[in-house]
Amino acid sequence: MEEELSGRMDAQDALNIPKAPIAAAVPAGGKKEKAHRIVRGGKIESVPAGQPIISARGLELKNLIGNPYSGIDLDVHQGEVVAIRGRNGSGKSALLLTLAGRMRFTKGSLDVLGYKLPLHINAVQRRTGMAHFDGLNDVDDSQRIDRLIAAEFDLYNRHPSKDEVIAYLDEWDLGDIARMRVADITEERLVMLYVALAWVGHPHIIVVDDIESQLTKTQSTQIMQKLIDLAHNRNVTVLVGVLERDLAAMADSALYMEKKGR
Repeated sequence: MEEELSGRMDAQDALNIPKAPIAAAVPAGGKKEKAHRIVRGGKIESVPAGQPIISARGLELKNLIGNPYSGIDLDVHQGEVVAIRGRNGSGKSALLLTLAGRMRFTKGSLDVLGYKLPLHINAVQRRTGMAHFDGLNDVDDSQRIDRLIAAEFDLYNRHPSKDEVIAYLDEWDLGDIARMRVADITEERLVMLYVALAWVGHPHIIVVDDIESQLTKTQSTQIMQKLIDLAHNRNVTVLVGVLERDLAAMADSALYMEKKGR
């Protein structure tokens, strides 16, 4: 059996409130680089600080309906927030899915967490949390928030008490909606719920798409800041798809996607 990822916490640690709350931001420029651990050849080993955990060269996708993206060269490091910016139809969602091991590319090379894709696509999927992708990780509108979170913890063989579920939701400023149904919460809260669900398994990478749909600029900015806080406080890499230049400028780095003709 493949060795478990070292970054995964045990049941007790996973439910503890962090000493530094998610809301406490750490300036990107003030981060201290440190070695991280990734998987190579089925074994976990230390990797020197500064080495990318995602490396793409000449990445391209062609399919029956067009060419969503091409010529993508990208390096992403542990603990960074990287914005993939582009208009609707620019291929940013397709690229995010590719980097997360959810969509196969047709040309180029891609290494994620020491795994070469698409050969080890399943391993990358297990170590990547997905948030707010239509049709990929939709939740039942009739389900109550606290029960949804508890069920997600159950998938990782962790069985939190009601108080622990509320404490976890409080980390994301969602504690007050714990007993509400998914259908009854605002779009802003829904985005953060998806992020909270993605973090339950403590993945090395979280990928989030569409943080602006049906939201005001202020709401989208607040969500972006929370993603930055998560990355810098927890040393998790965050990839986020955005439309607006101001949101992309908040990230540690950004890649602009040009809209291609069909």
